[in-house]
Amino acid sequence: MIKVTELQFEYGRKSVYENFSLHLTQPGVYGLFGRNGSGKSTLLKVLAGLLFPHKGVVDVLGYRPAARLPAFLEQVYVVPEEFHLPDISLAVLYKTHAPFYPRFSGNDFLAYTEIFEIPRDKGFAAMSLGQKKKAVIAFALATHTPLLLMDEPTNGLDILGRSQFKKILSGKEHADRVVIISTHQAHDLESLMNHVLFVDDGKLALSASMDTLQSSLHLGVTDKEADTEGAIYRESLGNQWAYVARNSSAEQGTVSLELLYKALSMNKQGVLDAVASARLEPVNNVEQSS
Repeated sequence: MIKVTELQFEYGRKSVYENFSLHLTQPGVYGLFGRNGSGKSTLLKVLAGLLFPHKGVVDVLGYRPAARLPAFLEQVYVVPEEFHLPDISLAVLYKTHAPFYPRFSGNDFLAYTEIFEIPRDKGFAAMSLGQKKKAVIAFALATHTPLLLMDEPTNGLDILGRSQFKKILSGKEHADRVVIISTHQAHDLESLMNHVLFVDDGKLALSASMDTLQSSLHLGVTDKEADTEGAIYRESLGNQWAYVARNSSAEQGTVSLELLYKALSMNKQGVLDAVASARLEPVNNVEQSS
């Protein structure tokens, strides 16, 4: 589905990706994580054909995105972090934009706007930021494109809106899509994600299924600092300690993506060594190369 080989991309003299490779072969919800400025948004734009690689090969759904062929563009939808909408209604949005996506479901769009409680009698200029974001997400989900790229989709949504988003995306009608979500809201979306991608220093530092992470890592909370001895990462929570350690049991551990993100940021090699020791990589649907 997606194969990136030795991607090189720069903004002027600033290198973002150097010999970056990624191979996704199965549908699922992929969480894309990394520090600010690590190139998450850039990667999404390269996959969508909005930015062009300086070197390397990018193959998405059998197409080179940079060619921007209509047959490719109708299979990909991007939800950017920031967007501007014309002052039109939902009905006009549907009439003018849906024809570009042959898999678009008007029934689903209607259902999603009802779940999100988006006012249909208002133009976008009269809507709040959260309502606009819900409208963009509802349309994106209703396109049913094989590839859906989302950059911080829950920014601007309240607690109820985030819950509604998770409810819709977890529906079986989206099971055959590749959905890549770049987010810092790890806690909000971890129940949706099947796989984790972590970019760092222009490379794919980690690619692992949630099953792999649960088999190789244990993330816990304890009130005894001694319990965290030898942990890959730990942090004080007042009277308690949160920590990431190797999973030494035969049972799958619990995984908090927020805590995992911190561990990767502070002790990347410790996490990678623990995952490698599980001897479960590469997984069937994600191959890593750097």
